[in-house]
Amino acid sequence: MASIFKAIGNMIENAAEFIDSRNKIHVSMNHRSYVGGDVIQGVVHLNCLVPFHARGVKVKIKGFERAQWEEWKYRDAGEGQPKERYLHHHKDSKEFFCSHVPVYPHEGTVQPGEYHFPFSFQLPPSLPGTFYDKGGHWSNGSGYSAEVVYYCKAIVDVHFKHDLHHKCQFIINEKFDRNVQPSFASNHKTFMFTPGRLTAKVMLDKNVYFPGNTVIARLEANNTSVKPTNKVTVFVYKHLELRSHGEHWNHRHEVYRQQYPGFEPSFYGVRWLPFQIPMNIQPSTTTGHMVKCHYYFVVECDIPGAVDLNVECNTAIMAPQWLFSTAPMPPPAAVLPPDVSFRPPWQPDNSASNCNSCQKGFSLFKRKHHCRACGKIFCDDCTKKTTKILNLGYDENPVRVCDGCYSAASQGGQVFQEAPILPAGPSEEYGEAPVSPPMSPVMISAPPPQ
Repeated sequence: MASIFKAIGNMIENAAEFIDSRNKIHVSMNHRSYVGGDVIQGVVHLNCLVPFHARGVKVKIKGFERAQWEEWKYRDAGEGQPKERYLHHHKDSKEFFCSHVPVYPHEGTVQPGEYHFPFSFQLPPSLPGTFYDKGGHWSNGSGYSAEVVYYCKAIVDVHFKHDLHHKCQFIINEKFDRNVQPSFASNHKTFMFTPGRLTAKVMLDKNVYFPGNTVIARLEANNTSVKPTNKVTVFVYKHLELRSHGEHWNHRHEVYRQQYPGFEPSFYGVRWLPFQIPMNIQPSTTTGHMVKCHYYFVVECDIPGAVDLNVECNTAIMAPQWLFSTAPMPPPAAVLPPDVSFRPPWQPDNSASNCNSCQKGFSLFKRKHHCRACGKIFCDDCTKKTTKILNLGYDENPVRVCDGCYSAASQGGQVFQEAPILPAGPSEEYGEAPVSPPMSPVMISAPPPQ
């Protein structure tokens, strides 16, 4: 029986049509990147040196996503036995589309010569963006990989799968399905043993960026306590979500951080936080079923002796066409507007040994107190009056002020520095990018796909 199957296999092998390796095929496309709904225009180029028999020429266009990861799990090992720990491998894939486009549906002998077969294909709408990421270590429970892939494959169809073919991958840029508009987030915290609160508001000029863009975040902080902030740090996080057969896996990864100086106690003002999105960052992809990736910025205020205050801003990072080929020269970076402090400087405790009003010396029983209107140090007798100071951000509870500032403070107070009015058009002082108050100028970039 084995000899019969071997003879049949030899007959099939002898009857198979092999294509000489000197014959070449190539597929070219009018663009390297597309968005869902675009029409692909391409040409199949066939260079035949040795004649062969073919059943036609076709183009296969396919898009799919694939997710896989490992994790440790436990299962019953039998009655009376401890649970057994084992490594479970999740793997799943899903096609978005798979189409065969006949470009020459005729059977016959291909004679020597050069042939060119044009074709076109309209992509389905709302496709996830091209994506690839992997990390961890396989076989120890931390390995993972995720990909969203699109390719075009030109095929000369012959018998028994000895086809002549060439495959070319192309890029899908995910559509940005929201309006491009400024992004805003805020957060606040109180302290267990210190009165007052810290409020932080972060504003971005838009909610979508490209890799390589410079982002200038506007941080407005209002600290009504005597707690200082040691430093301010901006983090860029990537959140990857994978799904397989009803189970899901999440992974958060820090891709960038930038540190800035902190601010003094009772600070109320504006700080500008410039940072650059890394050029090699993977674009967001959010419309797939098994692979999703999005980004968010976190502005962290480091407060000594207390839980840090975090402000989280969700954003999208899109992929321009040049991302996977040659990056253009970036425009010159914009000049930052000056930082602003609406309150006067806070006088350090170690700089005063006497009251700024009565000149009495401080001691264990004669304590130091700051006037919230002028920021200077006085004794208790000279700062017994309290009032809200609306123009300086003390609008919740009355705060301590000195005798000299009470009259003005009770009328709302005097702002120490005014925020600059940024020009509506190009300006040499603030860079070449047009800006509008209160946001800062940023690097000019093309709009995302709509």
